[in-house]
Amino acid sequence: MIKNLWQQLQTRNRLNANLRKSAKAAITSGLKSKPRLRATWLDIEPHQASSSYETDRARRQLYRFLRDNVPVLNAVIWTWVRLCAADYDFEIVGSASPEEEKAVHQALDNLDSRIFQNGLMKRGGIRELLLQFFDSLFTDGAVCGELQMTPSRSRIERFQLADMLSISVERNGDGYRLYQLADEHKTLLNEQTLFYYGLGSQPASVTGRSILQSIPFVARVEQTLISDMHRSMRSSGYHRIHVQLAPPERRADESEEDYFARTNSYFDDTVEMMRDFGPDKNPVTWNDVKIEYIGPSAKSSASSAWYLNHKAMIEDICAGTNLAPFMLGYAYGTTHNWAEFKYELVQRQVATVQHAAASLLDWLANVELALLGINVQVRTRFDNRIGIFLSDRAQAEKVMLDNIITKLDNNLITRDEALRDLTRM
Repeated sequence: MIKNLWQQLQTRNRLNANLRKSAKAAITSGLKSKPRLRATWLDIEPHQASSSYETDRARRQLYRFLRDNVPVLNAVIWTWVRLCAADYDFEIVGSASPEEEKAVHQALDNLDSRIFQNGLMKRGGIRELLLQFFDSLFTDGAVCGELQMTPSRSRIERFQLADMLSISVERNGDGYRLYQLADEHKTLLNEQTLFYYGLGSQPASVTGRSILQSIPFVARVEQTLISDMHRSMRSSGYHRIHVQLAPPERRADESEEDYFARTNSYFDDTVEMMRDFGPDKNPVTWNDVKIEYIGPSAKSSASSAWYLNHKAMIEDICAGTNLAPFMLGYAYGTTHNWAEFKYELVQRQVATVQHAAASLLDWLANVELALLGINVQVRTRFDNRIGIFLSDRAQAEKVMLDNIITKLDNNLITRDEALRDLTRM
């Protein structure tokens, strides 16, 4: 009986093995064939390369103009840049001796002092580099820079950021080539020392897209609305009064010339009185002078209509830039719970964008350590923790920690799995 069961088990295992082999063969049968799929951008006609550069340049000039002249868009870029340029630290990957740790910290401190010099600033450093990195990324939709070494090639001299208005991305077979255009001169950039990252790049748009790309039309409507309100307030009589003066009756013994002179004098005296009408004075007239307000028939409803229209435009702009109105100073009755949820959502978006900056800093730091002969690698960690919600976050961490300990005590997870769960907290 046992022998028969064993034979049946062996037969079933062989069948399963054969099925797995046949399935694997079916899946991998076409892997060695020549690739057929091409990215959509490869189908762009060659003559479109120069026009693509001019189009990207014109768009970036528009985005910079909007950033510098529209208050809400300036606040958008400023907020995104400062949210992403959080405090950072280099973390050693793996184990290292105390001497190696000291050498790493000394090398990275020296690198920070010379990596990025910004014009008249005496010491730019990595923090200033991050600010300009994210400003270019969110405004222009991409960032490009070159790692430049000392003449002896013994260490990094600096990281030079490029003005994205001068960068052209062109097709080169199945890859890319980056050029810098200046004074009608086209320079091919060295891809080995080059760093390029496009925000939200796609196969059909490898150059990246600005965070302002979806809102120029809405921003124009919003600015037109403000301009219309400005002209409306000037011409519709807001805070104005209308004085209606009834002419006096003509006396029986009064000539026509005297009557006109008396009437004009009375009118001029009333006008002079109204011109000299200060906040601490009250008009004194006969009942032949009528003073009334000139303006919209429903003042409150007109103001509310403009407020609602402008609010809709602001919310549309904020939606296009992935920010909430309250994060730009607009108070629309946001509750604490909603603000907390939205800020947590923004923090997740910040973390994804920071990966690009972290990859740049990892590259620069590890190249510097390799040039100095330090056999240690580091990685960048951004600290996005803030002072608010600390009690809620501490309570959540306590619950997660108790859960891991309970699973470990009941042998539901191994010690290695518990350590991995702790690192994810």
